Amino acid sequence: MASRSIIRANLFHPAGALVAAQRGVPLLLEVNAPLAEERARFGRLSWKKLAAESERFVWRRATRVLPVTQVLAGHVARAGVPPARIAVVPNGIELADFPPSRPRAEEGTVILGFIGFLREWHGLEGILRALAAAPEGRRMLLRIVGEGPARAGLESLARELGITRQVEFLGLAERHAVPGLIAGFDVALQPAAVPYACPLKLLEYMAAGRAIVAPDQPNLRELLQHDSTALLFAPGDAAAQWRAIATLAADAPLRRRLGDAARRDVILRDMTWAGQARRVVALAEAAMAEQRAPRRHQEAGYAEPMG
Repeated sequence: MASRSIIRANLFHPAGALVAAQRGVPLLLEVNAPLAEERARFGRLSWKKLAAESERFVWRRATRVLPVTQVLAGHVARAGVPPARIAVVPNGIELADFPPSRPRAEEGTVILGFIGFLREWHGLEGILRALAAAPEGRRMLLRIVGEGPARAGLESLARELGITRQVEFLGLAERHAVPGLIAGFDVALQPAAVPYACPLKLLEYMAAGRAIVAPDQPNLRELLQHDSTALLFAPGDAAAQWRAIATLAADAPLRRRLGDAARRDVILRDMTWAGQARRVVALAEAAMAEQRAPRRHQEAGYAEPMG
């Protein structure tokens, strides 16, 4: 855009801030994570100090910083960005991709579902162990959609626990297939999450009207409310997580109530990509108006009094 710049933050990428300053246009910067901290913790990051300084530089130079959660907004503010220049804009979904789904049959196997990139910190190992230790009762099947470095270990663990018939690994799915796959879940799982993220899978679960089990932590409470749109459990409490799963597996009306409420919340709060785009456009227009104001002041011939 000639009159404004909207970019997504990345490490060692100050170009947006420099070009915006050179061209004299506002810069709106989307921030999905404190990347220097995240990559230092979960991956191999060289030049850690430079990465952190570069990230803070771009945050501070932006006209508006758009973190995806209030928790992440706190990271940005602590880096020295004034609160007035921070506006939380969460992730969204395309609602048309998630038409209202018919309730699944109350009898038969309960499908537990997870969709996403498979990493160790997603907590799926605990789900497999709980599934293996569950007492005899309603049959449950864990359906895992996605690929990643944790898949081989999860498949090995399923064999070790003797539950290969209770776990399906579907691998990568085409984007257009995702809504249908989620609609096939009875209980949608978010076993763990980093403390600042706005997980896209949760918005998809909500839009699909699925009953959700997720950790009770501040960033996820920005999306979910316990016993209203999801069942939340204390982070890291495997027993509490399984109790929530077992409760939903045994109670189809509760699954429907939570799923219907979650979908309504997406619609009422307009947590769609179109809705978020409208919010960003409004922020951009406000930033441009602020930038034009000093120019109009100068063009009108105002000057600071001498004295």
